[in-house]
Formats: sequence, C-alpha cells, structure tokens
Amino acid sequence: MRKKTFWSLIITILLIVVIGAACGYEPEELENENSEATSGDDSASEEDNTMENNESAGDVEEQKLLLGTSSQGGTYYVWGGGWADIMNENVPKADIAVEVTGGPTSNIQLIEEKDMELGFVTSWLGGEAHEGIGWTEEKYENFGAIFPMYPSVLYLYTLEDNPIESIDDFADQHISVGPPGSTSDQAGKIVLDTLDVEPSKVSSLPTNDAVDNLKDGIVDAGFAVTGVPGPFMLDLETTHNVRHIELNDEEIDALLEEYPFWSTLDIASDTYKDLEEDITHIAFWNFAVASKDLSDDLVYELVKSTFENQEELINVDPSAKDTLAENIVHSSMPLHPGAYKYYQEEGIDIPEDLIPPEKR
Repeated sequence: MRKKTFWSLIITILLIVVIGAACGYEPEELENENSEATSGDDSASEEDNTMENNESAGDVEEQKLLLGTSSQGGTYYVWGGGWADIMNENVPKADIAVEVTGGPTSNIQLIEEKDMELGFVTSWLGGEAHEGIGWTEEKYENFGAIFPMYPSVLYLYTLEDNPIESIDDFADQHISVGPPGSTSDQAGKIVLDTLDVEPSKVSSLPTNDAVDNLKDGIVDAGFAVTGVPGPFMLDLETTHNVRHIELNDEEIDALLEEYPFWSTLDIASDTYKDLEEDITHIAFWNFAVASKDLSDDLVYELVKSTFENQEELINVDPSAKDTLAENIVHSSMPLHPGAYKYYQEEGIDIPEDLIPPEKR
C-alpha cells in the first residue's frame, strides 16, 4: 500500500508540474501575440486618423495671397481692399491681404520675383512688360491677366487760384507725377517729355501727398491716373475749386502715335462739380493679374466669384460697372490658364494673342 501511494503521489506531482508549465506558457504566448496585434492595429489606426485629419485640414485650409495695389488714396487701393474682402468671403481657399505698392510696374516685378501672387496693372504697362519694351527691356512672363477692372484716365489738374490753363503752363512749375513706378509717374513724365514741357521741378509723390502739397501751395499742378470718378478728385473738390486741364487733339495724337497701348476716354461734365463741359483724357484699361504659380482651379474661382459679385464691387467703387467678362478682350496680356477656362465656358471669343501660350 505504501509503495503504491508513494508512486501515485510522484505521478500526481509530475502531472501538476507538466500541466502547470503548459498552462503558464500558452497564455503568455497568446498574451504577447494579442498585445503585438493590438499595438499594430492602434498604430495603423493612428496613422489613418492622422491622414484623415490632414486631408480634412487641406480641404478647408486657406491659401494666403498678397495683392499689390498702389498708394493709399488711389482707386487701386480702394478697389483692392473691397475686392479682397469679397473674395475672402466667397472663395473658401482665398485669404487675400492688400499691399501698398508703387503701382503696376512694382506689382509686375513683385509677382515675377515670387514675392506676391496678385496685382493690379494697366494694359499699357502690363503689355510692355509682356513684350519687354517701353519701361523694361526684360520680358516678364510669370503673370497672366485674370479679369478686367475699369478704364482709368490720366488727370491733369490744378487749383483754380493757380495761373495754369494748359499743359504748356506746366513749364517752370513744380509738378507732381505720382508715386515712383506708378502708371501716373510713368505717363506724366512721358507727356512732359513728348510735348517738350520743362517744369522747374518734378516730384514723384503718392496721391494723398500730392494733394496735400497742392493745397499747401508746395506743388502747382499734378498728374494722377485713377478711375472715373476718381476718389482723390472727389475728396479734393469738397474743400477746393479744381481746374481740369485738357490736352488738345494735336497733343493727344502725338502721344497715341508714340504709345499704341494708350487710348482716350471722354468724361461727362456732371462727373465733377468743377467740370463745366465734357473733357477728353488719355486712358488705360486696368486688369487684375495673377502669378502663373497659382493653380488654375483657384484662379478660376476668383474670376467666377468676381463677376458673380459685381454689384458688391460697384458699392466699393462705381468704376466696377465696367467689370464685365466681355471687356477681357481689351487686355494687352495673355490670360492665366484658369481665367481662360472661365471665359471659354462663358462663350467669349478670346483673341489669339490673349490665349495662354500653353493652351494655343
């Protein structure tokens, strides 16, 4: 009995050890495998969530853009502030900030150097930039026209108290021509040079400074390129009597022969309180341009939203009444591909020279 009991006890102990070892091992393996699997699933899940979050953020992420206008007080600056607000509200991916600049030539150069994405330019200076003639020997090719804004005119003005009644009377006077690099600066100097008028001093002053200097008697007369009506002129008329200087037919013909991107525009007498009869001024169409680095889709949306919100633009500046899709044909610059897509959809016949080179 004792031997049998002894060996039974030994066998029982051995079974317990074997079974215990087996039971202790298998759960550990299973736990490790489950742990690794769970860890892998969590990592994959985190990666998926990260990708989803990034994609979601990309869908609503705004693209910060700089818009080059001109000096404060000019139509570009007023127009640009209003347009930027409208675009920021209606184009989800647009976050446009307005920059004070020297005007069209500065805007073209800044876009070319990739320091700015959007800008306002005249058909004159933009056309010359594209061709590499006139104010520059370098061809600028990193921008394209996106929509027409309005025609602006080259005002020649003084105060009624000054003894100046014609361009010839600008001789031996202190004349302001507009901020450096602006259309007014360029055009004013060209008019003086082409018509052989020699002022005693020529100052390149921003519009507001030029008007203040005129009021203070420091400047005798000035040039200014802006829309119709011009904000600066309306403001000046509230405190002073203004004399509008008109070029005669012979003077205008001499300028148009030399500068084919220039044109003329008649201004009705009821536009300004001090204008007694209709007057003809040198004129330039204005356009918004965009860097070719901007995506076609974004530019398309900006152009589309501009025309869809024209009434709001008119509330910003009355000159926006001419911001019509059909006026794109007045451009002197090829279009941005994104803009070209919009005009194609609208059935507007785009002249061959305005079609983006990559779309011809």
